[in-house]
Amino acid sequence: MEITVSLLIGLVIGLCVGYFIGRRNVSKTLNLSETLINDAEKIKSVNIAKIKDYLSNQTDNEIHNEDVRELLKVSDSTACRYLDDLETEGLIKQIGSDGPKVYYKKS
Repeated sequence: MEITVSLLIGLVIGLCVGYFIGRRNVSKTLNLSETLINDAEKIKSVNIAKIKDYLSNQTDNEIHNEDVRELLKVSDSTACRYLDDLETEGLIKQIGSDGPKVYYKKS
């Protein structure tokens, strides 16, 4: 009887401790996710500003995907996303449909 009561008390204490440890880890994970998202947004806004600065210094007001990749040291798909964002904002316009001859002109 005493062993059963001791086991039940130990089980309840173990569950409580496990619950609080689990909640603490979830909270840390959520904060980490928010931090990573905020950092990514900051990096993106800095990179977009660099592209805008690059465009303002171009005499022909043109920019290519390759220019963005070299300027920011990012992948092809990331460069495309940045250029698409700028196009959505109405700052640039895509000239050409696809392939290496596509470039963007400042609006």
